Amino acid sequence: MKKLLFLLPLWMLFLAACSNDFDVAAPWKEIPVAYGILSPADSAHYIRVEKAFLDPETSALVIAQIPDSIYYPENAIAVYLQRVNGGQLYQMHRVNGAAEGYPRKDGIFASQPNWLYKIKPDELDSLKKGEKYRLVIKRADGKPDVTAETSIPKDFIFRDPSPLDNPLVMGFLPDLPTYIEWRGDENGVYYNVNLVIRYRENYPDGSVVHDTVVWQAAKNIQRTDVPVAGGLYKGQVSLPGESFYRFLNENIASGANPPERRFVGIDFVLTGGGKEIRDYLETAAANSGITGAEVFPNYTNLSEGFGLLSAKNTNILNDIRLTNKTVEEVQKNPLTSHLNFRF
Repeated sequence: MKKLLFLLPLWMLFLAACSNDFDVAAPWKEIPVAYGILSPADSAHYIRVEKAFLDPETSALVIAQIPDSIYYPENAIAVYLQRVNGGQLYQMHRVNGAAEGYPRKDGIFASQPNWLYKIKPDELDSLKKGEKYRLVIKRADGKPDVTAETSIPKDFIFRDPSPLDNPLVMGFLPDLPTYIEWRGDENGVYYNVNLVIRYRENYPDGSVVHDTVVWQAAKNIQRTDVPVAGGLYKGQVSLPGESFYRFLNENIASGANPPERRFVGIDFVLTGGGKEIRDYLETAAANSGITGAEVFPNYTNLSEGFGLLSAKNTNILNDIRLTNKTVEEVQKNPLTSHLNFRF
């Protein structure tokens, strides 16, 4: 049986890249493959557009190393983003991702060139939070446009900790969980919680060094399915207190004579989105297990072919202070006492 091989990584903080083999019994036809994640925080927006391929004579593993076999010729397609409520099409430009700082990893597929379609925020009047956007791929051979739609999540509302708290503090004690809570609209489904821990080091010669460590505290947290007050959805996570001390122990260097260290503050970085990711996972889950189908259905939100267009948003709550009890515990806890943190 012939094999169709193409790469469909979900280019996002929530799912890792993957590749799939699909059995094909039908005659050859062009199959578009496209994916991307839109974020208003990005300085440029990228979409990958490729094509699936089939050759009765040559192994797909050989063809995958030939760029012309996986990419459309530049004049064969035009790629656009469109704000659905605005109607205007904004054309994206083909660029080599390697030259943009996004090289393609070595593997089954040709890594050079790494063609992507790019547009800067000022070229499309910026991404509007809460708005729906459409990917439009126009083909020069007259075939129908390939389209996909996604909505940009609105800004999230921090509840615990809250910007209204005075003072703005977080605490981590080894034997207690730390609860974090927020609200978001229907387009924010899966969330990542990162905590940027800022501290300074004071050396005997009087020099001061400022440093940070980023704690990926929670990943792929799904918000509630039922909205709460105001039509918003609740997101929350419980962080084991001991995980904070383990993170510091594993990520801050220590030696025989460590400098005096003092916490400066914590920035709470919340990233959420992925309504389409939820649909993808639900489709797979419905066909998994011993009673499921042998072959998972291939979720896509493209009008033709395979791929995924989704969106995310990122909000930051800055300058959170650690409670005094937390600093005291860092000083005496067996996991962190050697780091020489002081008040």
